[in-house]
Amino acid sequence: GINAEYMGHFLSVYFFSPLPFNMMRRALCAASRPAFTMLGRAKYSAPLDENTITVLDYLLQNEKDASDYYREVASKTKNEGIKAVFNMLADEEDKHYEAIERARVNGGETLVPINPDLLKETKTIFESIPMAELPDEDADVVKLYEAAREVERKNRDTYLEHAANCKDPKVKRLFDIMAREEQKHFVMMDELVQFVAQAEQGSGRWAESPEFNRLDDSLYDGYKY
Repeated sequence: GINAEYMGHFLSVYFFSPLPFNMMRRALCAASRPAFTMLGRAKYSAPLDENTITVLDYLLQNEKDASDYYREVASKTKNEGIKAVFNMLADEEDKHYEAIERARVNGGETLVPINPDLLKETKTIFESIPMAELPDEDADVVKLYEAAREVERKNRDTYLEHAANCKDPKVKRLFDIMAREEQKHFVMMDELVQFVAQAEQGSGRWAESPEFNRLDDSLYDGYKY
């Protein structure tokens, strides 16, 4: 609404202004309209169509399922470093959920919080893990890591598919950003699976010092498929 100070100023201008009545009325109406500020600009967002809302609801459930799954994996993982990575992933999925939820109620307008050092932090954690500790992980837990990689692959491809078919530019941009973020998550999980596999003594895949070259956030700035 309009605060008292502004209203007083407006009325003084109204009664003493030479502008025609209709122009002054339009000015008052314009001043009283709410504005949605997003990305530094004031916009009025048209309601989303029913199909887009259905898609967003589906993606909301995907993000929630992923977050729940990662916290479950974290609870079953013995290694504290890997546990931290899965809890970090769950936090990322929670942020995605909130961004999609805002888009749903704001006509597609939203801000996606992005951790610019997500892969760097993951690499630091992986590098701190002695490879001799990894074979202690149960085979069933390692299968959970592989399943997590598949979750990220599917979520990435889902966002790409919806981005390709989306007509609303705001929602399309959201899907493009989400696909890029899910690609980062996929790389995290793929590196983890390979890391654990390399550390399996007797498997012929022992590696003394994995490099984790793909865990570089700059590789995904403006990432295109």
